[in-house]
Amino acid sequence: MDHSQMVSAQWNSSYIVLSYIIAALASYVSLELAGRAGQNFTQSTSRFWLVAQALVLGYGIWAMHFVGMLAYQVDVAASFNTGLTVFSGLIAVAMIYPALRILHAGPLTLGRLAAAGSIAGLGIVVMHYTGMAAYQMPGTEAQIVWFPLIASVLIAVGASMVAFFLFRLLSSEWVSRQTRMGLFGVKLGAGLVMGAAVIGMHYTGMAALNYHVVDEMKTGLASGGVDTSLLALIVGVVSFLLIGLAVTSILMDAGRGGDLDEMDFGSGSAAD
Repeated sequence: MDHSQMVSAQWNSSYIVLSYIIAALASYVSLELAGRAGQNFTQSTSRFWLVAQALVLGYGIWAMHFVGMLAYQVDVAASFNTGLTVFSGLIAVAMIYPALRILHAGPLTLGRLAAAGSIAGLGIVVMHYTGMAAYQMPGTEAQIVWFPLIASVLIAVGASMVAFFLFRLLSSEWVSRQTRMGLFGVKLGAGLVMGAAVIGMHYTGMAALNYHVVDEMKTGLASGGVDTSLLALIVGVVSFLLIGLAVTSILMDAGRGGDLDEMDFGSGSAAD
């Protein structure tokens, strides 16, 4: 087989910008949810906010990933395998939730932070490469480039640890000493940085696979998966609906007296 001919690709800047907006929005909303997930609420209420946080962050990262994949526009027929596409999204949420449980199960230590960050980071990595496996281009074959692959794993784990540190910070007594505007600025800045780290992992991970043409007769054939334009519409609509629902829940909770200024920053944990 001739592996010398690489698939010709161009990057769509609009999709790249959209992927960052989704990542930054999901990061910011997850920071808002973190302050509620880590408080000394009843067990059922605390679990609700942890699940909400896992859904928003996990789905947000998954949505960013597929919008980022759509930004990679190739000159061969491409589609997404339905089963692997859905499975990759479930992986992200399924790995982030137990990581959040570990994070809030006791006092914050480097070991606890490393364990939670590693579980979430590896979940993001598995989600990413499962999603890339779902990206079907008949007549092509992917070859691994090890340096960006290893770098993508390190970025995912490192970014998760930083994010989880911020989550605990926002559910600690530190919050009660901040002004409302100051706290908003911290969350906004952290959300923008987290969004950059998330897409940094994604595009580094994409550089870990080079696609080569192995059968030119098949490169123009569709593989029968989900059409990319349809996926873009579904992901975009669901992303903003989910983030909007999370924001609405936060505002309703604040209206019921759940504002951070009125919360008890006790030593209780979400996993008690």
